[in-house]
Amino acid sequence: MNKAQKRTWLCFAISLATILIAAIVTAFIRINQIDLYEATTFRLCGLFMTIPLILIVIIQWRWKKVYDERDKQIDTKAIFIGSVGAFIFLAGAGGFYVLLAGRMGSIRASLIITLVYLACFVWILVSSVAALIQYGWGGKDGEK
Repeated sequence: MNKAQKRTWLCFAISLATILIAAIVTAFIRINQIDLYEATTFRLCGLFMTIPLILIVIIQWRWKKVYDERDKQIDTKAIFIGSVGAFIFLAGAGGFYVLLAGRMGSIRASLIITLVYLACFVWILVSSVAALIQYGWGGKDGEK
């Protein structure tokens, strides 16, 4: 397993854990009817939400070495597939938010910010899966 694959596995694990934790926290907030839009709670939640993004930036920065042509090609394809996955997620979640909109047909701005935040992790997750599938097609360390 080369460094690009290790970086992809780490990004996959962080993004999957972030999406799962966000789902659990959202369910907890809904079940217990916690007022998330109080200023202190909202800021604290925002602070914790930046930790996974910082981890992914550190991973990308630390392991952004020169790879061979195959790694660059896999990375390019994976980024494209991840972008498509994120846009599909945004379209689906946006349609879901429209169904949830109140009588005035509006939603809170913080929900839109959260949607964009989650779309970032969906993009990373789908990109990582696409890259890992492409690495899996080759033999040991990408050999055919």
